[in-house]
Amino acid sequence: MDGVGTSIVGRPRRLSADRRARPTYTLIWEEPANFSLPSDSPIIVTIEVDSGGALTTDASVLLLEESGRVRSNSDFVFYNQPKSVDGSVQLLEREPEIAGVCRDTVAIRLDRLPAEIDRVVIGASVDDESEPFGTAEQSRMTVAHGVDAEPLVVFPIDGLTDERALVFAEVYRRGPVWKVRAVGQGYEGGLAALVTEFGVEVNDPEPVSMSEESTESADSPAEPQVVPAENVRIKRRRRTPKLPADWRERVSPYLPTDPSPSEFHRARAFPTAGTRATDQEERGTSILLAMLEIVREFGRAVTGELGAPGGRIETFVEPTFTHDGAQVRPDGMICVTRGSISWTALVEVKTGTRRLDVQQVETYLAVAKARGFDAVVTISPELQADPTSSPLEPSTKLLKTVRLHHLAWEEIVTTAALTLHHTGIDDRTRERLLHEFLTYATSPASGMAVFDDMGRNWVSVREAVRSRTVGARDATAADVCENFDRLIRHAGLQLSAMLGQKVQAVAPAEPKDAVSRVRQLADSGKLFGTLRMTGLVGPMIVEADLARERTSCAITVAAPKSGRASTHVTWLLKQLEDADPKTRLTSHHSGTREATSVLMEAARTDPSSLVPVDGRDIREFTITVEHRMGSKRAGSSGGFVKATALLVNSFYDEIACRLKAPTA
Repeated sequence: MDGVGTSIVGRPRRLSADRRARPTYTLIWEEPANFSLPSDSPIIVTIEVDSGGALTTDASVLLLEESGRVRSNSDFVFYNQPKSVDGSVQLLEREPEIAGVCRDTVAIRLDRLPAEIDRVVIGASVDDESEPFGTAEQSRMTVAHGVDAEPLVVFPIDGLTDERALVFAEVYRRGPVWKVRAVGQGYEGGLAALVTEFGVEVNDPEPVSMSEESTESADSPAEPQVVPAENVRIKRRRRTPKLPADWRERVSPYLPTDPSPSEFHRARAFPTAGTRATDQEERGTSILLAMLEIVREFGRAVTGELGAPGGRIETFVEPTFTHDGAQVRPDGMICVTRGSISWTALVEVKTGTRRLDVQQVETYLAVAKARGFDAVVTISPELQADPTSSPLEPSTKLLKTVRLHHLAWEEIVTTAALTLHHTGIDDRTRERLLHEFLTYATSPASGMAVFDDMGRNWVSVREAVRSRTVGARDATAADVCENFDRLIRHAGLQLSAMLGQKVQAVAPAEPKDAVSRVRQLADSGKLFGTLRMTGLVGPMIVEADLARERTSCAITVAAPKSGRASTHVTWLLKQLEDADPKTRLTSHHSGTREATSVLMEAARTDPSSLVPVDGRDIREFTITVEHRMGSKRAGSSGGFVKATALLVNSFYDEIACRLKAPTA
């Protein structure tokens, strides 16, 4: 098995039950599982994970001495350190994800490896926001003699569950010959658990923004890297994505503007013309369930969020069951199978102004329990502030063996947009079908409404805040607080769809304590929300001041640790050259709670106006943009919901995504 030119596939043997139960385990491949490698040119190692977009993976490489440990942290090659000091190992530029398949490629020059390196370990880990490897349909590693060459060996891995990092294989010396063998070692603790086993010292600081990533080729000359003396930072340095150029012109944030508009109306697979309100629910259910089955990338993204395995999806409308002597007919059913594993859920759908009924859902839960099904999924326009919560509170007895999941239409539409525009679909017909679904779903006539209404108590509570007559236990004020939380999540979903990256709406510290939320509103007249995204220098804070009728968005960035305060101000102003002159800048003084605040126009004229007069340094800066609050509760460009979402989008576009964390 030591020849070159034949593709070898290694298959794993199953582990015994006691070995499988260990947090770290090894899958051992049956022969042929090792292979001699050429050393006269780069070998190209590719790791492929097919998960329908549920996983974002990152390759990593460890250069080990005979002791089985790295010589220093510089022997760890990964996304924040993509090239070894001697140039023997390099991560190549990442390929775009196509049809939910994530690919990472490593180039290894065996002839450049130092003599003391005995073994090269090749692994991969999943992103912090991704599901574990067990949700992937297929994970494998290939080794080739050159970038475009056919694989010499293929190592697939299956039987995975909660692993967040894997060692796929290792390249090792046998006298003058280099060989490769499959390993398959899994770590639930992720990348940190993997690399510390081999002697790498890590820490986890806050994410660091990065404007550029290495794009050198495997044949580029080796350039020494500066390796920090402190522990390795494994938090990814990320580019902050920009909003699409056409985001202001879009009719819907989920669909780009048509690049070639026509005077004629294009034929639609799912037309909304002539759709009666009474037909919305049945029509919407059938279209959605069909898309889950036909467009597998979209189906796996949706069902994966519900806990289903990655497998073949089958969907049905209005299945009929008998329960307590009566016929029961939910709106739909989803079945997912993967080998001997199956997952089944009943589906209840509402559109337009219709709301879910707890007794009806309890009946479906009882049917699911009796049949041994896994879940009941409710779908309606009711967006929840907490994505894990439901607008219903059914009997807890029914939830012991059956899970209840709720999806707002807005969540489904966001997933469709992410799949279509960012994850990618490898078939033009399925791509067109998902585009047709999005076109239908974003039409008001579909009944698949997004959040756009602060509720019937909005006007009265706003007036009560101004007159300071809001009570700490006012139920109407509690309703407004809850709807504001929904609004923040709505803004986060829209940003996610346009950016292709998850924007998380952070629930208040005590989301279930309505009294504290209302007391805060009564005392300050303000509502607060938080949006977080990997890569930003900090969270975006959204504030609605009901007494002043002003809405603001703010973000805080740490000042550089070295240099003078005046230099720090110049550093900030340079990043915000195009910001509106009315943007407010606040410098927070070191060692005290004092701060200095001026408008951008004043800071540009006199940068020293932000410098503490007592000679203190600047700890951090806060940048705030404030607009007049929309007066109407819903339904128009002048409404509070749309005005707030527009402020969040423009603040991200003009301020947040342009800020970079200090490098020192």
